[in-house]
Amino acid sequence: MKFQKKGENKSVIIKPVFWRQSGFTLFLFVVAAFFSVIGYIGVFFSWLGMTIFFLLGLLNLLDQIFQWSRLKIDQKGYSYRGWWRRQHYKHEEIESFSSEIYAGRFLIMIKLRKKAMKLRGFEDKPIAFPCSFGRPVEDVLKVLREHHDKTPRTLY
Repeated sequence: MKFQKKGENKSVIIKPVFWRQSGFTLFLFVVAAFFSVIGYIGVFFSWLGMTIFFLLGLLNLLDQIFQWSRLKIDQKGYSYRGWWRRQHYKHEEIESFSSEIYAGRFLIMIKLRKKAMKLRGFEDKPIAFPCSFGRPVEDVLKVLREHHDKTPRTLY
């Protein structure tokens, strides 16, 4: 986890664990190499598989270099950015953080205030917040709770 100071306001940025993302990138490149040398499934499928996995590996490598996937906590709230999903929650919208076991693993959950749920059109149940990026859920949950600004504010 990386702590950055910007002026008087602190922002916390949680990034993917370097060695896990590097391993995934290497795996994608190895699969691309496998498809480049395999010939019994057909030339078209070999090229297609190699191209797809090479592009995915390249995107993952660029994600690692330019740090597109991250969770940023600042004075505005929580901003999660991943490959397939973006979530933004203001401090005043969040009631609490918790964790649940889902498919045998811990998953961070956000409980929003009733008014925020109604304004966003969500059902009255916790929302999954998949932001541990390969880190222990307990550590990320501790950081989320420590940086939750509970200053009373009006919603919208």
